[in-house]
Amino acid sequence: MSEIIFLGTAGAVASGERDNTSLLIRSKNDLILIDAAGGLVKKLAQVNLDFRMLSQIFLTHGHPDHIYGLVSLLHSQYGLKNKVHIFAHQKVIGLVKTLRRIFKLTDTTKFPEVIYHKIEANPKISFYNSPWLAVYAFKVRHTSESLGFRFLFKSINKSCVFSGDTARESNLIKVSSGCDYLIHDCFAPERYFKKYPQLKRMHTSSLSLGEIASESNVKVLVPIHFASEVKYSIREIIKEIKRNFSGKLIIPSDLQALKIN
Repeated sequence: MSEIIFLGTAGAVASGERDNTSLLIRSKNDLILIDAAGGLVKKLAQVNLDFRMLSQIFLTHGHPDHIYGLVSLLHSQYGLKNKVHIFAHQKVIGLVKTLRRIFKLTDTTKFPEVIYHKIEANPKISFYNSPWLAVYAFKVRHTSESLGFRFLFKSINKSCVFSGDTARESNLIKVSSGCDYLIHDCFAPERYFKKYPQLKRMHTSSLSLGEIASESNVKVLVPIHFASEVKYSIREIIKEIKRNFSGKLIIPSDLQALKIN
């Protein structure tokens, strides 16, 4: 079984219904956390997973809403004498090292031994490879260290691209071409991007996302990273996307699981 569990689906500001964005990838013996936001121990318990099983973490970039839950997760693994593997851009690895020092989490007799894996963005060479899953990284338009990921589920030959936070990006469209699932930044409707043009440098509107999905010819589109600090309805998001994209559209809720098949 392969699935993606949406632990959070909101942007930088969480709401009563949506926490900050983080995903859990599960495929056979692979269990991978993508970004570390919110109360991860509680959310893992809510989807019937033990936080002590979690040892693989991929980070897209270093903004607070994508890493602030990591400190609490490492602290919760007190006394396990385990290892946690963190895959990230070199800049983000430096930030994680600093946070561990600040919160006094570096003593491996008490807290997990953290093993760092520097990701080099290359959509043709996998940075993570198991019998069930291969993962590739590529640059996106958000911060200098921001990454997107492409997952290849080997046993079923299905591909999924996760954009992370990003503005419209030609490289991402190329990487996403013909993929089975595209999970993509969908910050707000286009009217907010007209009102606040600076958003176009870092995020994607629902109107632009429909264009991206159509150009990429993706089979299933999954918008994520919704802004909660501005007012709009999910109906407005759907309407804008469908102006250009006629494929299957899934709007995930927090703790929802997407079966990859």
